[in-house]
Amino acid sequence: MPGTSKKPNKISFVSGNPTVEKTEGIIHLFKTKNKKETTAGCQTSSMLCMLGIPSNITVKDLLNFCAPMRRGILELKIVKGSHVGRYMALLNFENQEYADQFYEALNGVAYNSLEPDICQLAYISHVEAIHSSLGGTFPLRGLVELPSCPVCLEKLDEPVQGILTTILCNHNFHDECISQTTETTCPVCRYVQSPEMVADSQCADCELRENLWICLICGHVGCGRYGQKHAHRHFQETGHTFALELGKNLVWDYADDAYVHRIAVNQEDGKLVQLGEGSETGDKKLDCLNTEFSAIMISQLESQRQYFESQLDIITSESAARTADIEDKLEKTRLMVSDLESKVATLTKEKTMLAQKLSQANTLTQKLQSELAEEKALTVSLSKSQILWEERAKNAELTAQMAQEEVRDLLLNFEMRDKLTEVSERGELTSEDIAGGQISIGDGPAKARRRKKRR
Repeated sequence: MPGTSKKPNKISFVSGNPTVEKTEGIIHLFKTKNKKETTAGCQTSSMLCMLGIPSNITVKDLLNFCAPMRRGILELKIVKGSHVGRYMALLNFENQEYADQFYEALNGVAYNSLEPDICQLAYISHVEAIHSSLGGTFPLRGLVELPSCPVCLEKLDEPVQGILTTILCNHNFHDECISQTTETTCPVCRYVQSPEMVADSQCADCELRENLWICLICGHVGCGRYGQKHAHRHFQETGHTFALELGKNLVWDYADDAYVHRIAVNQEDGKLVQLGEGSETGDKKLDCLNTEFSAIMISQLESQRQYFESQLDIITSESAARTADIEDKLEKTRLMVSDLESKVATLTKEKTMLAQKLSQANTLTQKLQSELAEEKALTVSLSKSQILWEERAKNAELTAQMAQEEVRDLLLNFEMRDKLTEVSERGELTSEDIAGGQISIGDGPAKARRRKKRR
């Protein structure tokens, strides 16, 4: 595996019912330098360890979580580590391919959608049992007679029956059989299937989890002098003098700045003081002390009540202010939403009208384009006809001019003939003169006059 260290991490574990058999061991894990490195093409292990499983996730929930990738799982064993309120699960697969598929599919996936805890997987190099018992490791097949499932009484070596599941007390079951049980204890020995949830105390002010002190009067939990001294600050604010160190039976008196003991000690050197037998005077003193203690307790309780009432008033006023602020924001949001809805309705109507106008404009544009095309075609046709008619007009003008010239020539001929006839009738012109004469037709009247003079 790329980035795998030669010295894998070691995790101690414990399994088994302490009243019957307890197995302690060490799990050796492969250590990777890069979380994004995959195991493709690398020889690692066919065993995986599911780390840091919360105690509120039962074995049934864990099996349901692993159900989509249950193919290839041979055995599943529940063990307890050093972390309080969490446990681990060891999974043995048929081969490395199934282990890689399980790792890629479920590593970093949340157990459910309601809690932030995610599945943390690591490859197991090997498992060592500190004691001679092999309960800390997976059993070796073929060396011992396999037991039967206490629920269905079938042998645990049949692969068709499901995954071999070993719970915290080292009893083995099929995964389907243990999933059908509704209790959180072992069906055989009634030992818990997974570690019990332990209350995890922390400082009420700084969330420190070590060196905690609880007030014997109001139950306030604060950190000690080795932390941020919130327990002593609570004494200064409320006057509650007695605090108990969590995990121990020692009571601290902030007024005397010393532990409260049930035995008499010398204040000078702290040694035990031998006391004589009690007397009537001592009883009277004891009654007085009881009365004084009762009075002090009543005053302390009254001050505590006033303190809690003041805190409750503060919280109530803050909650009322937050509620009013939220309601104001909600009302503004509603008005904004109503305004936006009206604007959306108006814009929708305008959009519909504009769409209709656009459709009409598109129709009119298409109609005008078709008319324009027709006009262009008609203009081209008229242009061609105009050229043709202009040529015809020119030809007609030429023909008319030629016809006018011919008519003029004919008129001149007729006029000359009439004049010649008139001259010949008067005898002024003989036939010899007519035979020797020449007649020419000019372009206009001027030429005709010249011809007359020539004659």
